Amino acid sequence: MSSIDTFEGRVAVVTGGASGIGRGIAEALIDTGATVVIADVNEDGAKATATEIGAIARSVDVTNIESVEALAQSVLDELGRVDIVVNNAGVGPLIEFEEVTLKDFRWVMDINFWGVVNGMKTFLPTLKANDNGGYIVNTASLAAVVPGPGTAAYGASKAAILSVSDTVAIELEADGTDNIGISVLMPAMVKSNITENARKRPGFDAKTDDTESFQVESRVLEAREVGDMVVDAIRSGNRYIFTHPETREAVAAHQADILAGFDQQ
Repeated sequence: MSSIDTFEGRVAVVTGGASGIGRGIAEALIDTGATVVIADVNEDGAKATATEIGAIARSVDVTNIESVEALAQSVLDELGRVDIVVNNAGVGPLIEFEEVTLKDFRWVMDINFWGVVNGMKTFLPTLKANDNGGYIVNTASLAAVVPGPGTAAYGASKAAILSVSDTVAIELEADGTDNIGISVLMPAMVKSNITENARKRPGFDAKTDDTESFQVESRVLEAREVGDMVVDAIRSGNRYIFTHPETREAVAAHQADILAGFDQQ
């Protein structure tokens, strides 16, 4: 699998980069010497963060393919290249299936899943055209592989990200494309504004607010710690980035439950 050893002269685009994990990844990439564009639906937030960390700000609605394409073109027009794409924009309400509305479900899928698809569809041809290849990081979640109460919409969107990432990686390998790396970020608890974003959902009701993000019992990491893990994964070409080793047993237990199905035939 492809990796990137030297970040000097590289251009990275990070969606959802104004805060949280996106900001942490952007900061870590900047420290490697990369030029970083943070793109966010919150344009004012993106501009403020860009000023603070030394990035370039852009506005984007990842649910809209035309908006993502315009983002890509603006970066190419200004900087002439894109080498690393981090599809990170996401939302994460915790709502039991019987309570989550269809509008909520579609809203989560539009941002979390379709945001990644739009990013990959837009940027993959550009990365393949690079002489030195490129790299894609898609932010999923531990919830993609360990289901929990209230994660029907969130977990489904993150599992879909994992699936499409794995599939594209297999297809690239099959067609002989060996200069594009793909990693899937699988964080557990990280300091971010995902709870605040959840309150923007169509079905939000302040009287019944329950917007804690999914968690298996674990430490709460700083976003910058996750950013450093992402940079390390890009350097080594690791497919999966698990931020919390202590969640390994939960992943293994769920996988064991799945494999036990073979013994029940």
